[in-house]
Amino acid sequence: MEFYTVEPCATSNAFEVRSKRNARIDLDKAEKSLSRLGEVLAKTPVVLVLKREDCSASFYASGRIMLKGVTKEEAEALGKKCFAALEKGGAFI
Repeated sequence: MEFYTVEPCATSNAFEVRSKRNARIDLDKAEKSLSRLGEVLAKTPVVLVLKREDCSASFYASGRIMLKGVTKEEAEALGKKCFAALEKGGAFI
């Protein structure tokens, strides 16, 4: 699945990642598939928070993914890993 990365705020160290087809995320399936990439800290019906080394990622059921504590290049690389894990786990709806 193709995605793009956007820097949502010039004053924060965060990047937003979305699919080009605006796919939603099944957070129950995402929790299982993303646990290999880091530690799942919390999950609600709206958001799943994942901690990975020096960054954190918030996965929203709406399909939005926020990556914090990374550079744009790191966000693109991590975005690819996250999308691959979500696709493999059947988490995109």
